[in-house]
Amino acid sequence: MKILFLDIDGVVNCRTTTARSEDGFIGFDPFMVLLVDRIIQATGCQVVLSSTWRLHPESRAQVERWVCKFIDVTPEFVRSLSEGAVRGNEIQDWLDKHPEVTRYAILDDDPDMLEEQLPNFFKTTWEKGLTEEIMEKVIAHLNA
Repeated sequence: MKILFLDIDGVVNCRTTTARSEDGFIGFDPFMVLLVDRIIQATGCQVVLSSTWRLHPESRAQVERWVCKFIDVTPEFVRSLSEGAVRGNEIQDWLDKHPEVTRYAILDDDPDMLEEQLPNFFKTTWEKGLTEEIMEKVIAHLNA
């Protein structure tokens, strides 16, 4: 099974996104949503939501309605100042519980991943979000 760990802010929206979510916060950039869909269609991957949007039922519903369906969410680990790679630890915990995963990619603008995850990590930025270039790299990686 191929998995895409998907962050939202800085991936499916960015600094210039003008769309608003149903609760008035920043929404989703339609072009970036299309790029996520292209990844899913081209690779047959399943999506696991790793974004903080996973922490609120109404935000999860908005992601499923406007971005994509997802099969699960990563667990929430409490972040402290002394901890590093919290998102990476959450992703690793999920992977440890799902040995059926054969290939995965992480789309995120936050670099707090574990060192062994870096070959599977595709960093976006808050300035630009998901780009076609990054999308193509994720597709190639998941289909390798």
